[in-house]
Amino acid sequence: MIRSRCLNFESIVKEENDLLRKETLAEGIIRIDSDVDYWEFVEATYTPEVELDVNIDHQKELILDWADNEVLSDGNMYDLNDKEEEDDKEQADDLDDIMAYENEVDEEVHTFNKTVGDDFLNELSGIGNLSDDDEPNDFIDDKVVFPVHDEKQEWDKMVPVIGMKFANPIQLKLCVTNYVVKNGYDLWYEKSDHNRLLVKCCKGKKNKKNKGCPFRLWATWMTNERSFKIKSLIDNHNCSRVFKFGSIVSYKWIGNHFMNEILQKPKMSVRKLKAKEHYAKTWSYGVELRRTNPGSTVKMDVDVMPDGTTYFSKFCIILKGVKDGWIQGCRRVIGLDGCLLKGICRGQLLAVVGRDANNHIYPLAWAVVAVESKETWKWFVDLLHDDIKMGSGRGLTLISDQHKGLLEAVKERVPTIENRQCSRHICANFLKKFKGQQFSKLFWYAAASTTQVKFEQHMNEIKKLEPLAYDHLMERDPKSWSKAFFETDRACDAYEYGVSESFNSVIDDAKKRPLITMLEEIRIYVMERLFTQKSKGSYWGDLHICPSIRLKLSKIKVLQRFWRVVPSGYQEFEVRLGYDTYFVDLGKKTCACRACKLIGYLCVHAYAAISNLNRDPEDYVSPWLTQQCLVELAQEVDVASDSDNEVQMESDSEVESYKVDFEEDSHRYEDVDQPEVGVKAQGYGEGVVGGIEEHVEVEA
Repeated sequence: MIRSRCLNFESIVKEENDLLRKETLAEGIIRIDSDVDYWEFVEATYTPEVELDVNIDHQKELILDWADNEVLSDGNMYDLNDKEEEDDKEQADDLDDIMAYENEVDEEVHTFNKTVGDDFLNELSGIGNLSDDDEPNDFIDDKVVFPVHDEKQEWDKMVPVIGMKFANPIQLKLCVTNYVVKNGYDLWYEKSDHNRLLVKCCKGKKNKKNKGCPFRLWATWMTNERSFKIKSLIDNHNCSRVFKFGSIVSYKWIGNHFMNEILQKPKMSVRKLKAKEHYAKTWSYGVELRRTNPGSTVKMDVDVMPDGTTYFSKFCIILKGVKDGWIQGCRRVIGLDGCLLKGICRGQLLAVVGRDANNHIYPLAWAVVAVESKETWKWFVDLLHDDIKMGSGRGLTLISDQHKGLLEAVKERVPTIENRQCSRHICANFLKKFKGQQFSKLFWYAAASTTQVKFEQHMNEIKKLEPLAYDHLMERDPKSWSKAFFETDRACDAYEYGVSESFNSVIDDAKKRPLITMLEEIRIYVMERLFTQKSKGSYWGDLHICPSIRLKLSKIKVLQRFWRVVPSGYQEFEVRLGYDTYFVDLGKKTCACRACKLIGYLCVHAYAAISNLNRDPEDYVSPWLTQQCLVELAQEVDVASDSDNEVQMESDSEVESYKVDFEEDSHRYEDVDQPEVGVKAQGYGEGVVGGIEEHVEVEA
């Protein structure tokens, strides 16, 4: 209630009261905060002849009731003009008339938006610039309704919103934790107690050059109700995704999400709890690989139980960019090997590794299977057969260990392929029965012999020492482990599969990861390696052959000076050293030792003949070993994940003990029929089923 100027006068007011009223108004508008101010106002302005417009701000108080109780009932306490009781009654009646005006509607409309355009005056008032469409409406409730946190919402859809109200700080922390795990943000609590919560992102990563992530959340208790509210929020992120969340993920959160698994297996580690989620996402992972790498082969095989439950069995990846690079720039020699997975993902990892032009490893395909058997190798070889166009195997060389299932599968699927066995494995088994350095030395002489004459010479020496040792090696099929029987025109004389072992060594850490993490680590490694090799080849300049081949030629150059060259015809020479004599035909690029055709570059005898003619030895190197082949094989491999596509992040089904539930309502079956019920398979590892009697092929 404030003082106001008089609007209408029905009679002449006394000069004394007029002067008193002007003096009061000159002091400005005064707020009435107490009874003393109120009665001072009445004494200064009240006369029976004056009509007043009184503005009342009741401030959530019933001012009329207060006036009735405090003023009208105790009117005798305030004698204004020292009149008698009759005058007091008359004054009370006049006061009722004044209060009647308080409830009447003014004929003139007063607006208080005169200063809304002034930024300074409205800086703290919370009033913005109003447009014509934003005029205040007395009939519309402009009260802002803030959202209330829903505890029953799915955990991976919880997002903090400014103004959101929570029951307590613990509830807000749970929402923040779910938000962190879902999106991979590095959030931390700068202030955290019963009354306030301050959350920021990327602790310790802020410096002069890097201002850090701008995310900031501030929440406190509300003053007018018992709710914990987010008062301010900057939800922008410029940080990268993290996979380790630290203490923000508490043991309570883990217990709420994995309670059933913990009760079933109390000693199960956290890594195993997360492993089952990977088996549920294998379908979407395969779809995403095919989407980002069109033409790639990505196939998953499952085992169906009699009760309709489907278990993961096999998963194969052959990327189009990789297989095209192998077809264009790699020698027709591949190594097949299987290694045991002892980490979170149990089973076997099968891999196919080739050799690039620089004689380095070239991973071609990989697959995860439950067990390494003849059936799993047949499944893997069939997929490889169609992709790299193996045909019957003619013109291809396969290097492997002595796994019986692999040898039988290769013999059935590609019967004409050259099958080389790892000489190291044969030697290790040989020395278990026949110990001694002499046996080891003679075995490697026989294995490295490039002619049958040399091979028989060293084998006869073994026979003289121990006939049983000779019989043992001959039973192992010398055509698969001695260079004397290897086919030529492969530009590779390898008799051990070191490339496969090198690849297994590189991915040793990845093999300890969960399924999809392991597959992604391998894919990224292959992608980076191809790009690195292509970049190196581009910077070699005018080099015609690869550096590793050039290094081997430099070593041969040192040895060729001991050989005597005797010309015998046009580009035909006889190269001699002591009792050894070899015929060299430079026109056909051949030597009697067969080494030139085996290795793809000059042997010591051919190098001596080239030096006699003063020619460049690099002109006689196989095209498979040139820089051009190395650059051509490094095709681009696309990334398998896309921030705009969420398919790879969504779980396809609920999983229990590494089970994959292929139900119609949770999977897409555009190209795949619904799996039929099969026979019960044999269990393997941590819930991974490896039965192979009946399976369902699922092409992602």
